[in-house]
Amino acid sequence: MAKAAKVTILDPTSLVGDELVPRLAAQAPEVSRQYFHSQASGDHLIVEVGGEAAVVAPLTDVGELEDAGLVVITDNPAKSLGQKLADFLTAHPEIPCVDLSRPGVLPGPPAFWPLAGENRLLFPDPALILPAMVLRALAPLNPRRAFFSVLSPVSTLGGEAVDELAAQAVARLSGEKPKTRVLPTVMAFDAFPYPERDFGRLESQLAAMFPQVEMGFHSIFAGVFHAHAAHATVTLASPAREAQVRELLTEAGFVPHRGRKPLTPSQGAGQDQAIAWVLATRGETVSLWAVGDHLLLQAKTACEAVLQLLATSPAA
Repeated sequence: MAKAAKVTILDPTSLVGDELVPRLAAQAPEVSRQYFHSQASGDHLIVEVGGEAAVVAPLTDVGELEDAGLVVITDNPAKSLGQKLADFLTAHPEIPCVDLSRPGVLPGPPAFWPLAGENRLLFPDPALILPAMVLRALAPLNPRRAFFSVLSPVSTLGGEAVDELAAQAVARLSGEKPKTRVLPTVMAFDAFPYPERDFGRLESQLAAMFPQVEMGFHSIFAGVFHAHAAHATVTLASPAREAQVRELLTEAGFVPHRGRKPLTPSQGAGQDQAIAWVLATRGETVSLWAVGDHLLLQAKTACEAVLQLLATSPAA
């Protein structure tokens, strides 16, 4: 890593940015950081970033990113800035970048972990982090087919969605009519399947990350704040023992679920490690249930990617 490495973080107070900044500061205190916000407001923001007061200036000129050792995009930029940012990054391929926005400023392919020889990383939809972690963990057993049913919280849509869900819950409990501005419908104490175009897009992203696996994917959008869960049925190339599956999941960072009580999504909220419960292994087929906090898992994975790219990129 270069001595004067500097990471420029866009929108450090976004939901995932708020988790990423203190983690990066703790793991790499020698790396200097500068902050900009990419939203429509041209105001300077005085906010708490990573537990400290900081002034976050608007990114009015993308040329201010030219001295960045690495750029992290944590949220969707304002429309007026998004294309300028994309053009700047295209014109400066030497600047490493980790993009957590949706659908993304960077072009694909999507991945949660840096690809060999690449200095840029476009994160897929956060609904995919648990399925991707499961398939990565089971890779030594050569998965052939996988079907995932995923429970996605409203925090995948950002902080305003979380605030709106809370307001909807209060309204419903008070007998009032809930209002909808950010969420697709009233979500408090409710759920619905993703529209086909959306889970088709998610399935395509997951298949692009694991092209050797025949993929099936469904996602349920639930009126919960942060809890994220996935049920997986994975067919392997050959029979596997449950102990093998458990060991691989643990080596990949999953906490094994123990005890007789069911594993619920809320148990994963606030945890930066996913929890896995192996439900059954029958010959080549593995069935498991995993829960986690997608914001913390994204922040943890993004921090690891930032440090890896800083260590391997000449520009950093």
